[in-house]
Amino acid sequence: MYKVIVADDEPFMLEGWRTMIDWQACGYELCGTATDGEEALALFNAVEPDLVVTDIQMPVMDGLGLIHTLREDLAYTSKIVIVTGYSDFNYAKQAIRYQVDQYVLKPLVPEEIHQILTEMIEPLDKRREELKQQDGIKFTDDVHIDHLNEQRISEEYDLEQMMNIAKDILVLIEAGDTDPIDNAVSELMLMTENAEVSLEWIHHVIRYIHGELLRKYGKREVCREILCEKEWHETASWSLGTLQELCVRISEQLSQPDLKKLGTGRLVAEAVHELQQHYRSKIKLQDVANRIHVNSAYLGQQFKREMGVSFSDYVHQLRIAEARKLLRRTNMKITDIAFKLGYHDAEYFTQKFRAHTGELPSVYKNKNQG
Repeated sequence: MYKVIVADDEPFMLEGWRTMIDWQACGYELCGTATDGEEALALFNAVEPDLVVTDIQMPVMDGLGLIHTLREDLAYTSKIVIVTGYSDFNYAKQAIRYQVDQYVLKPLVPEEIHQILTEMIEPLDKRREELKQQDGIKFTDDVHIDHLNEQRISEEYDLEQMMNIAKDILVLIEAGDTDPIDNAVSELMLMTENAEVSLEWIHHVIRYIHGELLRKYGKREVCREILCEKEWHETASWSLGTLQELCVRISEQLSQPDLKKLGTGRLVAEAVHELQQHYRSKIKLQDVANRIHVNSAYLGQQFKREMGVSFSDYVHQLRIAEARKLLRRTNMKITDIAFKLGYHDAEYFTQKFRAHTGELPSVYKNKNQG
């Protein structure tokens, strides 16, 4: 049995970890729970667990503070799982830097947790064997220092570049822009083939991409089927094109005009069809509600529940996806593109473009033309 501790400040979440997860069946023993980072550290020292599961948002010491202490100060080399209900780009970079192994999205889905726990048994077994080969010698101060130095060397890698590529891949997938997906994924994989970064870091970045797609589109039946395929975790096959294929397939599903295939309701499907036809004009929620004869407040609520984003955010997604195509394929001025897509001025368009892609339209155009 591998020992586990869980840290979360929400009582119902802790109760879920205790009662909904069959730890023993997966080969683990839940040795204790904590409600903040400092309490988790005390429990960690007492239990010396093989796996730490922690929420991000906690009082006293948050999850990232706990992970930083475990990795940097205590040289903890075993498995860490993050539990989160939100997405943040900077938080993701920190999590990858600290070599977090998995991202679990709230609310808990026992089947998903059981799958993750099962997948981690093999690397935990390997780590246990490596520790046995040390003939019982504990880490000395010198070894601890060497580990910290290795961490600092890892941080010299261009994590910013890796995460920017990850953002590009997510934007391409969400825009249904399948042509450049192969190139973006290949660029990411080449970083490890060229010895720019370790393969382990690439694993963490792919887990981030996979987690973001699950968070946004995991409720759509067909998308979820693709996202739950085992190939997402078969790292040896990624460089052979498997990863590109998975990203293209999920992108194709997101760009399907018949949203009933994606598990969305008829009402939202009608609303999305209206938006796909009229997003270039100054369209409002009330306009669409009137066209499909439904209350605007109700439509807004259903739209957010089914699509995972608000009505206005979805409009911006459609517009920015079209803007990316126009910037790549035409010589139109940025001002003209802004007005063509329904923005009242180029500055507002630039703000939205940067918010969705992480770069200015002019920069994107220069990178992707010629």
